[in-house]
Amino acid sequence: MEKTKTEMLKMLDVMLDEGRPYHERLAAYEFLQEDCEEIIDEMLSKLYTLEGDSGKMLMEVLAGYPGNKAIFMGLVSYLYKGEDVALFAHLIGSYGDEQGVEVLKAFLKEYEPNYNEYMEIRNAIEELGGDCDLDEDFSDDPLYRYLKGLDEEDEDTRHSPFEGMWKEEDDECEDDCDDDCHCHDDECDDEDCHCHDDNCGHRCGDHHDED
Repeated sequence: MEKTKTEMLKMLDVMLDEGRPYHERLAAYEFLQEDCEEIIDEMLSKLYTLEGDSGKMLMEVLAGYPGNKAIFMGLVSYLYKGEDVALFAHLIGSYGDEQGVEVLKAFLKEYEPNYNEYMEIRNAIEELGGDCDLDEDFSDDPLYRYLKGLDEEDEDTRHSPFEGMWKEEDDECEDDCDDDCHCHDDECDDEDCHCHDDNCGHRCGDHHDED
């Protein structure tokens, strides 16, 4: 069913109305992401008066309509606000304007990104056909260290996650055992002992001499 301009403008108002339930705003956001080129000018006019989450939401919608320099400049503006660098670097990359390569490279030189932001910027540059030749040291970045396994314990200090459970079972067994039980004696040589017999029907601690 073809969307009418009246429906588009109504959905635009719903999406930007912060007093409405989020699920209604989200439905309007999804509605506006396709086949709403007819109200791009109206969306842009709203964008200039918005801030915060509503502005970001509208900018994300506009990012789905390539070929408009005003939209591209809006993406760049939001990138430089620094509120969600990773998101807007990604959107610039997917928008497809080749000028984005120089914009993103210049931004990298002026801004100190964290590892996640750097990766999104680098991916965006490469998506636009450029090369990212800027080396950054992320050895202190928590995400970088986690992904590279730099904060893992040494193998000698690692413990099995089941170790505590096994120890608990052993302790319980030892508490129930009789003094004469050799269940835990690795050198048990009693031929009649069934301690290590998988088919032993006795519970540890209940061994007794059969009459």
